[in-house]
Amino acid sequence: MSQADKTLLWMILTLLGAALTLGLGAVWLNIERMDVAYDLRKMEKSLGQKEDLAVKLTVERNNLISPYQLKRLAGRLGLGVAAPGQIRRIADTR
Repeated sequence: MSQADKTLLWMILTLLGAALTLGLGAVWLNIERMDVAYDLRKMEKSLGQKEDLAVKLTVERNNLISPYQLKRLAGRLGLGVAAPGQIRRIADTR
């Protein structure tokens, strides 16, 4: 085996090793990309559920503080308009 043959063999082995390394790197990057895409989809779904809940809670809050609802609740609890003398204002002395 001549010196040129040995050099050619080492170059082929080096290139083969580099190709193998690059191939494994590409596979690893593809797996990582799929994991990130899965996590992103899961976070988007969670965000959508939280936005839906926020809308429902806003509607419920608006329903609970509506004047009609408050008047009905006050009547049920025996509350009414304050008579003169029932409200006292305290001045801030700071």
